[in-house]
Amino acid sequence: MFLTPHTSVALWITTKVDNPGLAFVFALISHFILDIIPHGDESIGKHKAKGRARFFYLVKVAFVDIILATILVYYYIMQNNGFDRMIMVGALMGAWVPDFLWIGIETFRLRFLNFYIRFHSRVHRLIDWHYSPVYGVPFQIIFTLFMIKMAF
Repeated sequence: MFLTPHTSVALWITTKVDNPGLAFVFALISHFILDIIPHGDESIGKHKAKGRARFFYLVKVAFVDIILATILVYYYIMQNNGFDRMIMVGALMGAWVPDFLWIGIETFRLRFLNFYIRFHSRVHRLIDWHYSPVYGVPFQIIFTLFMIKMAF
């Protein structure tokens, strides 16, 4: 799943929890629950390009996703006065760490952490049903909009 839906859930958790540690744990758990749901972006990581072309394609996709997630966080901050920023940071960290850890392990070839890659992959395959990004991206957008409505 893209980072933006995880971000929207983290922001919703921010509205429900009053402890940064708890926000982190709930967001971390929510990350893996969301990853269980088939989300239609699995084929994006298997882009046909090879080598540098594939890398730059994935960087472009990630860049757009990170920009959207950042805009979402900025919008949340602007719309909500009096919320605890540490709770928000805890929730965002919990929601983002699983994917950033996976990216770091893959990028730096940290073989001693391959158990995490296997775990994360198994979570994604618990419901082994794949569909096109043509349906998956709108699904994630609708889910994100729903969670934004819940959080704001």
